Amino acid sequence: MEIFLNVVLLAAGLALIVKGGDFFVECASWIAKALGVPELIIGATVVSVGTTLPELFTSLTAVIQGMAVGGEAAEGFNMIAVGNSIGSMLCNIGLILGLAIAVRPPSIGRGFAPKAVFLCCAAAVSAAFCMTGSGISLAEGIALLAVFGAFVALNIAEGKRDVRVSVSGPALRERYSAKTWAAKFAVFAVSAVAIAGGAKLLCDNAQALCISLGISQQIVGITVVAIGTSLPELVTCMTSLVKGRTDIGVGNIIGANVINGTLLLGVSAAVTGSGLPIDAFTAQAAVPAMLVITAVLVVPSLIFKKTFRVQGAILLALYTGFVIYNIVAVT
Repeated sequence: MEIFLNVVLLAAGLALIVKGGDFFVECASWIAKALGVPELIIGATVVSVGTTLPELFTSLTAVIQGMAVGGEAAEGFNMIAVGNSIGSMLCNIGLILGLAIAVRPPSIGRGFAPKAVFLCCAAAVSAAFCMTGSGISLAEGIALLAVFGAFVALNIAEGKRDVRVSVSGPALRERYSAKTWAAKFAVFAVSAVAIAGGAKLLCDNAQALCISLGISQQIVGITVVAIGTSLPELVTCMTSLVKGRTDIGVGNIIGANVINGTLLLGVSAAVTGSGLPIDAFTAQAAVPAMLVITAVLVVPSLIFKKTFRVQGAILLALYTGFVIYNIVAVT
């Protein structure tokens, strides 16, 4: 009965995170526009980060809870945090994008190359930090946050080139009643609480399930938690697939993976004040797998200026093979 309750609460946590994230991004975008912030800035910050809010809040909550409990329990929470970040990167490309490319290979637009190259650089930097030493140090976490800042700057530069507007130019503001403002801020606050509460439910019950079933927190973090928090990317990619706009899904996944590898790990390492420990299996197997899957997506796409169904099939096979190997090796 206790295990069933943990599963129900874990699912409830995921639902709160995903739906809370939707409302949070919608309200944040509305507030920014109402304050006269250019859409260019909104797209490069609020929207791009918004799709990874589930992963961000889950990893951050896990790290904070680990700091609070200390000891062996803290190690388990750290595994969930790191597994969520690396696992989401694997899931986004290997499972979600692999499926989309296998069904309907998207064309490669001119905006793909700079973001894909940036993804490779961000993945390489985060991998180097994870695979050296005992984890990501505080200084390395700050460096990852700087890389994330550079990614936001790249998005802004790309947006300025595409829409040909100036960030410093005047923005059109609309007048809204105090009642409308109050309603938007109320939804904004409630959605933030829902995300935070959902993240705590998810982490607590993932940890409880691991203890009850004798499963490693690393497995749950890199599979169940990572896939669950990647639901917004899955929905976006599948929706764009149905509408014949898979290229939108590709762009969203690339942005999400840059954020997962820089903002998530960087914030988690910075919050502890002493860095973020990385377990041996994640450093020696999961991180290299993430690099291989990223290369399979990016390298052929840059060379041939398009994607291929066989490429999607390979991504799916690599992801499935890694998950099976992870379960067998860690169990």
